[in-house]
Amino acid sequence: MGAASWEREASESDTTLEENWLFRLRRERYRSRASGLGHDFYVLELADAVHVIALTPLRRVVLVRQFRAGSKEDSLETPGGLLEPGENPLVAGARELAEETGFEGDPPILLGTVWSNPSIMSSRITTILIPNARPTAAVKLDHAEEVDVALVPAADIPRMIADGRINHALSVAGLLWWLIAEMPGTALSVAGLAKPGSRWSRLRIATVMGIVAAAALILGVAKSLAGKDPAAMVAAVMVFMLFSLGFLAILWLSKPHHSTLIRLVEGAHRGRNSLLWYLAIIGLFNSLLFISFLIITICEGAWM
Repeated sequence: MGAASWEREASESDTTLEENWLFRLRRERYRSRASGLGHDFYVLELADAVHVIALTPLRRVVLVRQFRAGSKEDSLETPGGLLEPGENPLVAGARELAEETGFEGDPPILLGTVWSNPSIMSSRITTILIPNARPTAAVKLDHAEEVDVALVPAADIPRMIADGRINHALSVAGLLWWLIAEMPGTALSVAGLAKPGSRWSRLRIATVMGIVAAAALILGVAKSLAGKDPAAMVAAVMVFMLFSLGFLAILWLSKPHHSTLIRLVEGAHRGRNSLLWYLAIIGLFNSLLFISFLIITICEGAWM
């Protein structure tokens, strides 16, 4: 980036209006390089900060609820805090997470840094991700801190942002940054986060139960056909097997993702995908039945 369009100029109006342990409020004079117009600006000098996206092994996001005097309300937000001068935000973030929530996890991953509010503030905020967070440490709160820890399913975060349950602007920015970082192929993707999941991750207990029930039905139909026309049973099983293997091939080529946003989009098609899985797995099961049937038939013919 080139030089700023306004430049600082010496002026008697430059002064510190307020200074305390938390911030310094200054009035500073700047002049436009284009028009030559001079103007007084008010700048709040505040330390840089870090916010932490802590994700448990079960994909729960560790959030904290605490009172905020500015909004005069309790705020549900990501843990974090101010940095000491020159402090590494990765180190500070892990410390703040442990002190506020008692959670610790894997080495922090840097997501990015933005200006908190560049119109009036000098501070920047860094968002980091700590995977596999677990409660391992004792909470160490300051005397004026009252914090409640909340574990929120990752899939609920977008909806909670949309309906205003999470409305801290810097927390929202960090959470959205993390959600996009999980998606592969974007400018904000982070190595190690944006990766496909296991192809078998869609197979749930409910899917297995459905497969067992459907397989029992197929066995009953096959037994009925076998008593009337063995050739018809063989033909029916082969046709069903071919269609099912086709469904399985389609699903095998489509990789599921760990990304929360992609999972939410794919959730709209969950019913269709589950049906395809039923058909595909039953097709494999029927393939084994068909092979077993041929072996038994051959063996019976050899003994006769």
